[in-house]
Amino acid sequence: MGEDAASKAAAVIKTNVVRNLKMKTLMLLSLYLLISSCFFNNGQDCNIPEELKLEIIAASRNDSFTEEDFYRVNNMLFEYEAKDSLTNLINCSEYQKTITAFFNSPKSEKRVLGYRLIGVAVDSRFNVERINRINSDENTFLKTWSSSALMANKAPNSSDHLFKLFSSYPQGLPVDILINKYVTYDSTSVKKTGWKFIDSKNRNEQILAIQTLSNFEVDKKLQEKLKEFLSSWDTESKGWVISSMAQQRMGNLKSILQEFVANKNLKQVIIMALENSPTLSDNQFAKQLEQ
Repeated sequence: MGEDAASKAAAVIKTNVVRNLKMKTLMLLSLYLLISSCFFNNGQDCNIPEELKLEIIAASRNDSFTEEDFYRVNNMLFEYEAKDSLTNLINCSEYQKTITAFFNSPKSEKRVLGYRLIGVAVDSRFNVERINRINSDENTFLKTWSSSALMANKAPNSSDHLFKLFSSYPQGLPVDILINKYVTYDSTSVKKTGWKFIDSKNRNEQILAIQTLSNFEVDKKLQEKLKEFLSSWDTESKGWVISSMAQQRMGNLKSILQEFVANKNLKQVIIMALENSPTLSDNQFAKQLEQ
């Protein structure tokens, strides 16, 4: 081979080597970027307001973070939720770097902020431990937001635990508000739980069972249960039965409710049930009682 031919061959070889190196480099870079996007997301998809990012960072560094501070940040969260501005919170580095510390903080005000952020982020990693915590001796301030986060995340296997918490009516827990969320967060699980506890020996559990189940579609089996309970429950508890009848829009109620009209504590809920009835005679009886 001549000198010129040898030089040309060497140049071709060198060009191919460089080209191959470039291709391998590009492939490795592409692979790295793919892995990074899947497993090491550092906030590139984070679109939440800068103001909230700064608040999260400040809270993580503030050893004197108070309940008042929590409510200030919480009001901000409500505002941004209404604007649908927090859908990517879970991707934010500010969230990822602080949430475990918030969740396990010995300071209850920081812990409750963690619970709230987890609910907003729909972060399922903490579901099991949050179920444990609503069954623990944590205060109702913490349990309120922990249970709210479980419902926001539609956490599997949480329905029975939430039901037991709400039916115990612990002081300080806004049960009415939480029950409204409970009946909508996972209808299949809530119905299953309601039927599980409807014949409980605990009257509070029975009351919550009929109240939750009555929120769903018309259910003849439930309506038969309500008639049974109207006959067997104590007078103080009958109002819950009648309100469930109203919720179910049961008909032909005059004959079974008129004997309780004399009870002043039941009269108004009886009128409501009669007004909600699809039966004309019930509606007319309601008007008579209102006179």
